[in-house]
Amino acid sequence: MAVAARMDSFVAPTITQQNLYDGIKQAFTNAGYPAPFDEFTSGTDKIAVYAVIIDSTKLAGTAYLRIRVTTALVVAQQIYSGWTVSTHVGTNGSTEITYTALASNLQVNFVALNANPEYKLILVYQNTVYYPLGYCSPNNKPSWWDLNSFPYVFIPTGNTFSLFRTSALNPYNTTEHDIALAGTSRLGSVNTISNRRDILQGLILLSQSNTGLSGRTSDDLVLFAGSSTSRFDVLQIPNSSNQYLILNPSSGGLAVRVA
Repeated sequence: MAVAARMDSFVAPTITQQNLYDGIKQAFTNAGYPAPFDEFTSGTDKIAVYAVIIDSTKLAGTAYLRIRVTTALVVAQQIYSGWTVSTHVGTNGSTEITYTALASNLQVNFVALNANPEYKLILVYQNTVYYPLGYCSPNNKPSWWDLNSFPYVFIPTGNTFSLFRTSALNPYNTTEHDIALAGTSRLGSVNTISNRRDILQGLILLSQSNTGLSGRTSDDLVLFAGSSTSRFDVLQIPNSSNQYLILNPSSGGLAVRVA
C-alpha cells in the first residue's frame, strides 16, 4: 500500500468559526480530498461534505463524510451512504461524533496524512485537545462484502483509534467496529532483548455484533509497544528502513508508516 504522505498546517489565534472551518478544509485538501461535494450553513453551523470514492463503478462504492463546525468551536463528523446536494440531506447516517471544543486563544494544528486509497486522516490538536477526522477503508476487505450493497468506509471515533464507525447501511446490525488488541497492556514497553519497541502489523476490525470480521488493514498500519512514547515521534524498526508515525502514544497504540 501507499506510504502516508504528511503535510502540516495551522490556524493562528484568535480562532473563529470561519478560520477554523477554512483551516479544516485546507487540511482536507492537504490530505488529498477533492473539493467538498456539498457545502452549506445550517443555523449557525458551517458544514462541508466530502465524497469518499472507493469504487465509482459500484452502487455503494461512495460514502459521504460530513464535517460540522459550530460557533463554539466544536467540530463533529458523521458518515453517510448517500447524499443529496439539493436538500443537503444524507441517507443512512451514522451517529455523529462530536469532539471537545477548541479554545479561541491558542493555535490549532493539523497533520494531514494521505495513504490513498486506504486512508486519509487529519489529526487536529491544540494543547491537550487531540482528535482525528477522515476515513479508513481497510486494504483487505472481506470477499463477501458487496460494494453494490454496502459502503466500505470507516471513521475513527476518538484519538485512541480503538473504535471505528460505519454508516447505518452495513452488513451487520451495528455501526461499531473494534480494533483487535488496540490498547492492550501486553504491548507496553521496550523489548528487553532487542531494546526496541515491537510492532503488530495490520489492524483487524471486529464487528460489535459478535458475528465476524469487518476487515484488515495493510501492514502499513501497526499497533506498537507505546508506553512512554510521544505523539508524532517516529519509530524506526530494527533491520528495516520502515518508519512509523505515532498517532496514539500508549500501550497497544496506533502508528502509521511514513517511510
